[in-house]
Amino acid sequence: MKLNLQIQFATPWLLLALGFSQAQATGCDRPCLENLLSSYLTALVAHDPSRLPTSPDVKYVENSQILPLGTGMWKIADTLGKYRHVFADPESNQVGAITTLNENGVSVIYVVRIALDQHRNIREIETQITRDAVGAGRYEKMVQPEAVWLESVPPAQRISRAMLIAQTNKYYTGMERNDPKGNYSFFDKDCDRLEDGLQTTNQKNGDPYGHSNDTSFASLGCEAQFQTGFLGFVTKIRDRRYPVVDEERQAVFAITIFDHNGTVRELPSVNGTSSPIPPYFDVPRTLAATEAFRLRGEKLFRIEMTLTEVPYGMRSAFLADTPVQIGMANSHITNSKSCDRSCLDKILDQVLQAILNNNTSSLSLANEVRYSENGQFLPLGDGLWETVGSISKPGVDDYAARFSDPETGTVAYWGITKEQTTLGVLALRIKVDNGSITEIEAIDVRAESTGLRGGTMTLMRPPLPIEWEGTSLGQLDPVFKQNSSGFGTTSLPLVNAYLNGLEKHSSIGVHFDSSCTRRDNGFRGNLSCSAQMDGKGDSPNGLFNLTTAVRDRRILVTDSRKGVVIAVAMIDNPALSPSSLPATQMVPSTYMVPQLIKIENGTISRVESMVKWMPFGYTSAWTEGI
Repeated sequence: MKLNLQIQFATPWLLLALGFSQAQATGCDRPCLENLLSSYLTALVAHDPSRLPTSPDVKYVENSQILPLGTGMWKIADTLGKYRHVFADPESNQVGAITTLNENGVSVIYVVRIALDQHRNIREIETQITRDAVGAGRYEKMVQPEAVWLESVPPAQRISRAMLIAQTNKYYTGMERNDPKGNYSFFDKDCDRLEDGLQTTNQKNGDPYGHSNDTSFASLGCEAQFQTGFLGFVTKIRDRRYPVVDEERQAVFAITIFDHNGTVRELPSVNGTSSPIPPYFDVPRTLAATEAFRLRGEKLFRIEMTLTEVPYGMRSAFLADTPVQIGMANSHITNSKSCDRSCLDKILDQVLQAILNNNTSSLSLANEVRYSENGQFLPLGDGLWETVGSISKPGVDDYAARFSDPETGTVAYWGITKEQTTLGVLALRIKVDNGSITEIEAIDVRAESTGLRGGTMTLMRPPLPIEWEGTSLGQLDPVFKQNSSGFGTTSLPLVNAYLNGLEKHSSIGVHFDSSCTRRDNGFRGNLSCSAQMDGKGDSPNGLFNLTTAVRDRRILVTDSRKGVVIAVAMIDNPALSPSSLPATQMVPSTYMVPQLIKIENGTISRVESMVKWMPFGYTSAWTEGI
């Protein structure tokens, strides 16, 4: 998008991106904003948001999740760190900062943006927590930003607010798919960049860059790096916002979202030879990034960046109404008015093959068909459609099964996927109406490992007490594939009672078969289902011992013939209670948990559960509940 440099002619969307509100706030100058920032951080470590002047409808966002103010980091922040880099924007009454603090005794990089209303009350708080203790340690050693960031630029030497943003936007346009033949003259010849406190330009130490094995990229300057095309694995940079523009210091505090769709398989040559993309980029990734830019004249002179991972396709909480492209119907396919079990199973097989082919043309799609992946709506064909190379087959492979409910026109799949080299367990729901597919929902719990160059571990999240690293799951328990008896009208209340039991950590009122067993991420242990839920003994289900709410409960499919319910829920772990877990694992988290629940003769006899880590407070885009 070409920016209009005349603010008075800007569109409402552009005004939002530039950090303006429709009701322009009354003045809060630099000292006022800096004092507000200090007061905010003091209130944070005191766990007391009541100290702050907030508007009645204040919006608090933490790692792209909308939370009640006072939850999340507010419960576990311990002490403030030494490093603090503040950006003040009196024109929009906003202040931003890159700083450090400790949570549960572990140092983190903490980014915050605060916006005031016309009454000087806080109307928005946007935060990003980068749980990189090493990076936070580098910042602690720096103590303060490089002096040039803090210098006031004489008015005669300043460029306009709009030009500051326009030049900054060129950085993102140049990085997106990173054309090596692009014009990158917007970089100052002496430009340097920090990433989590680490200088990643003009380095001569021979260290590899990021997840890659390349040892030459970090030795180059900013412009030379872009001229390699090395950053082309960043396939899209969206939701670009420039909310804090510090005109006095000629700096821009920018917030964006980076998508890596997993289709780029090779890094260009920098040191003479190209190299394969690291395993981390086997699957689609989205990174929420905050970057500060200091300009010298019209050139980018200094860049300070920090980021964290969010679910692929996650949109900004401040641009949540951005439309998502939807699939369109293939009108040449004739629809039938009913779809029995055999019909549903056939449609499932067609969808699985379409995913493998990344081609929807063979499918009968309803107008405005909706597709989601791990709770985010995506364009049909995006996400795992572009990365899956194999899917285990029901009736052929050991760990694969299909489940159907002709009454609701729903069919589901549970089995193993492989994206490039990364394994996953896919729970797939397909809704059919009058022979056309109206909804496709995918939940893919991918194997997480900490191998070479970071492995495949989701960035900046703690390992789970029970982590699936891609080890064999063996055979899916045959009971899930067998027909069942005693599956009646009490089955759904039974599932709800089971989810209540998970929330209360009590099996009272949950009807488990005496021989019931449960697996989480492939691990079963020796406890019965009821003992495990009650947290007795050395429970292998320890990742649920500190959890609170079990919410966003949804039934994906109910197969009455097989006596199987596939349910998914969000389970919150605020990381508050004393625990034997390492401090690095005591991080507010939400677990997305799809699970197979086998019901026989009015009792639950088997549970097969996969656990996917999500940022604390994460909510699925689907709103149906039970």
